[in-house]
Amino acid sequence: MTNAPDFFTLARPGAILRTRDRREARIGSVNAAEGLIHGEVAMVGPCRWRLDGRFADAPAGAAGPLDLVAQPVLPAEAPKRRSMIEALADPDSRNFCCD
Repeated sequence: MTNAPDFFTLARPGAILRTRDRREARIGSVNAAEGLIHGEVAMVGPCRWRLDGRFADAPAGAAGPLDLVAQPVLPAEAPKRRSMIEALADPDSRNFCCD
């Protein structure tokens, strides 16, 4: 038994997944009856994938760079900022090497 990712639950309309070659794949729709995920990849255009993440239009169904991978793209976390006064008051931030 394999631990294959469940693209049926990961691929929601509007979700952004990655392809094997690390491009963003924006999911447009999922059709469980057809067993296809429809979406778009930048500089490639509209694409279709099977529910197991394989690119539907691949020659002979071979694995390729447009196959989906399981990790969704998460929004980047904003950098943590604080004032200089707060940083100097924090005992964990002090540098004790020379003073």
